[in-house]
Amino acid sequence: MEDLPLILEGIDNKIKKLIFSNRKLKEENQKITDQKQNLEQKVEQLNSRNAELEDSINKLKIAKVMTGEDTFRARQQINELLREIDKCYSLLNR
Repeated sequence: MEDLPLILEGIDNKIKKLIFSNRKLKEENQKITDQKQNLEQKVEQLNSRNAELEDSINKLKIAKVMTGEDTFRARQQINELLREIDKCYSLLNR
């Protein structure tokens, strides 16, 4: 029975250590949760930025295709005008 106070003191110390460890783990858990939320926000921002950049790329591709088509049409019109000028020139030379 004389050992009972020592046993109780040992149990009390272990409980205090467990409470301290529990607090530390809760703090660490909160920090990790905060970091996770920050990283999720960054991922969301990066996904949004990525979508914007993909949209810009698609618009540039469309603009490039349209410019290519416009160039082709312009060349066709120039060729038609040159043929017409050649016809007029040949009529003048008759």
